[in-house]
Amino acid sequence: MPLMQWDTNLSVGVEEIDAQHKTLVDLVNQTYEAIQGQDHALLAELVDRMAAYGRTHFATEERYMRDHGFPGIEEHKFQHAKFNATVDDFRRKLDSQTNLTQVFVFLSSWLAAHIMNEDMRYAAHMAGREN
Repeated sequence: MPLMQWDTNLSVGVEEIDAQHKTLVDLVNQTYEAIQGQDHALLAELVDRMAAYGRTHFATEERYMRDHGFPGIEEHKFQHAKFNATVDDFRRKLDSQTNLTQVFVFLSSWLAAHIMNEDMRYAAHMAGREN
Protein backbone atom coordinates (compact mmCIF):
# COMPACT_ATOMS: atom_id res chain seq x y z
CA MET A 1 0.00 0.00 0.00
CA PRO A 2 1.40 3.43 -0.89
CA LEU A 3 2.47 5.54 2.04
CA MET A 4 1.58 8.88 0.46
CA GLN A 5 -1.90 9.09 -1.04
CA TRP A 6 -3.09 11.53 -3.72
CA ASP A 7 -6.45 13.08 -2.97
CA THR A 8 -8.44 16.11 -4.07
CA ASN A 9 -6.99 18.19 -1.23
CA LEU A 10 -3.74 18.18 -3.20
CA SER A 11 -5.39 19.39 -6.40
CA VAL A 12 -4.43 22.88 -7.57
CA GLY A 13 -7.15 22.79 -10.20
CA VAL A 14 -4.79 22.73 -13.19
CA GLU A 15 -4.94 19.35 -14.92
CA GLU A 16 -1.34 19.38 -16.18
CA ILE A 17 0.09 20.30 -12.79
CA ASP A 18 -2.15 17.88 -10.89
CA ALA A 19 -1.01 15.06 -13.20
CA GLN A 20 2.60 15.98 -12.53
CA HIS A 21 1.97 16.10 -8.78
CA LYS A 22 0.46 12.59 -9.01
CA THR A 23 3.62 11.39 -10.73
CA LEU A 24 5.76 12.97 -7.99
CA VAL A 25 3.64 11.27 -5.30
CA ASP A 26 4.15 7.97 -7.13
CA LEU A 27 7.92 8.55 -7.23
CA VAL A 28 7.94 9.29 -3.49
CA ASN A 29 6.07 6.02 -2.85
CA GLN A 30 8.48 4.08 -5.03
CA THR A 31 11.36 5.68 -3.12
CA TYR A 32 9.86 4.54 0.16
CA GLU A 33 9.51 0.99 -1.16
CA ALA A 34 13.13 0.99 -2.34
CA ILE A 35 14.27 2.15 1.09
CA GLN A 36 12.16 -0.50 2.82
CA GLY A 37 13.59 -3.15 0.50
CA GLN A 38 17.11 -1.75 0.94
CA ASP A 39 17.40 -1.61 -2.84
CA HIS A 40 20.19 0.94 -3.16
CA ALA A 41 20.46 0.66 -6.93
CA LEU A 42 16.75 1.35 -7.38
CA LEU A 43 16.89 4.13 -4.81
CA ALA A 44 19.68 5.86 -6.74
CA GLU A 45 17.65 5.56 -9.95
CA LEU A 46 14.55 6.95 -8.25
CA VAL A 47 16.39 9.91 -6.76
CA ASP A 48 17.73 10.66 -10.24
CA ARG A 49 14.23 10.39 -11.69
CA MET A 50 12.81 12.59 -8.92
CA ALA A 51 15.46 15.23 -9.61
CA ALA A 52 14.85 15.21 -13.37
CA TYR A 53 11.08 15.11 -13.11
CA GLY A 54 11.11 17.79 -10.42
CA ARG A 55 12.95 20.15 -12.75
CA THR A 56 10.42 19.48 -15.52
CA HIS A 57 7.53 19.99 -13.13
CA PHE A 58 8.97 23.17 -11.66
CA ALA A 59 9.43 24.63 -15.13
CA THR A 60 5.75 23.90 -15.83
CA GLU A 61 4.62 25.55 -12.60
CA GLU A 62 6.81 28.57 -13.20
CA ARG A 63 5.42 28.96 -16.72
CA TYR A 64 1.87 28.99 -15.33
CA MET A 65 2.90 31.52 -12.68
CA ARG A 66 4.49 33.81 -15.28
CA ASP A 67 1.52 33.49 -17.63
CA HIS A 68 -0.87 34.46 -14.83
CA GLY A 69 1.26 37.22 -13.30
CA PHE A 70 1.64 35.49 -9.94
CA PRO A 71 3.36 38.04 -7.67
CA GLY A 72 5.10 35.39 -5.54
CA ILE A 73 6.96 33.74 -8.42
CA GLU A 74 10.48 34.65 -7.27
CA GLU A 75 10.01 33.16 -3.81
CA HIS A 76 8.41 30.08 -5.34
CA LYS A 77 11.32 29.67 -7.76
CA PHE A 78 13.72 29.99 -4.82
CA GLN A 79 11.94 27.13 -3.03
CA HIS A 80 12.19 25.01 -6.17
CA ALA A 81 15.92 25.75 -6.40
CA LYS A 82 16.41 24.74 -2.73
CA PHE A 83 14.58 21.46 -3.36
CA ASN A 84 16.74 20.77 -6.42
CA ALA A 85 19.93 21.48 -4.46
CA THR A 86 18.85 19.19 -1.60
CA VAL A 87 17.94 16.33 -3.94
CA ASP A 88 21.24 16.78 -5.79
CA ASP A 89 23.07 16.64 -2.45
CA PHE A 90 21.20 13.46 -1.48
CA ARG A 91 22.22 11.91 -4.79
CA ARG A 92 25.88 12.77 -4.30
CA LYS A 93 25.86 11.31 -0.78
CA LEU A 94 23.59 8.35 -1.48
CA ASP A 95 26.33 5.72 -1.42
CA SER A 96 27.54 6.85 1.98
CA GLN A 97 24.13 7.82 3.38
CA THR A 98 23.59 5.88 6.58
CA ASN A 99 19.99 6.93 7.20
CA LEU A 100 18.12 6.43 3.93
CA THR A 101 14.87 7.19 5.69
CA GLN A 102 16.06 10.80 5.80
CA VAL A 103 15.79 10.88 2.00
CA PHE A 104 12.21 9.66 2.10
CA VAL A 105 11.17 11.93 4.96
CA PHE A 106 12.51 14.96 3.11
CA LEU A 107 10.89 14.06 -0.21
CA SER A 108 7.48 13.18 1.18
CA SER A 109 7.17 16.00 3.71
CA TRP A 110 8.52 18.63 1.31
CA LEU A 111 6.17 17.59 -1.48
CA ALA A 112 3.04 17.52 0.69
CA ALA A 113 3.84 20.81 2.43
CA HIS A 114 4.83 22.52 -0.81
CA ILE A 115 1.63 21.54 -2.59
CA MET A 116 -0.66 22.32 0.35
CA ASN A 117 0.93 25.66 1.21
CA GLU A 118 2.90 27.15 -1.66
CA ASP A 119 1.20 25.69 -4.72
CA MET A 120 -2.24 26.52 -3.35
CA ARG A 121 -1.20 30.21 -3.31
CA TYR A 122 -0.63 30.37 -7.05
CA ALA A 123 -3.68 28.17 -7.65
CA ALA A 124 -5.83 30.67 -5.76
CA HIS A 125 -4.26 33.51 -7.69
CA MET A 126 -4.92 31.83 -11.04
CA ALA A 127 -8.50 31.11 -10.06
CA GLY A 128 -8.98 34.78 -9.11
CA ARG A 129 -9.53 34.03 -5.44
CA GLU A 130 -6.48 36.01 -4.33
CA ASN A 131 -4.49 38.91 -5.75
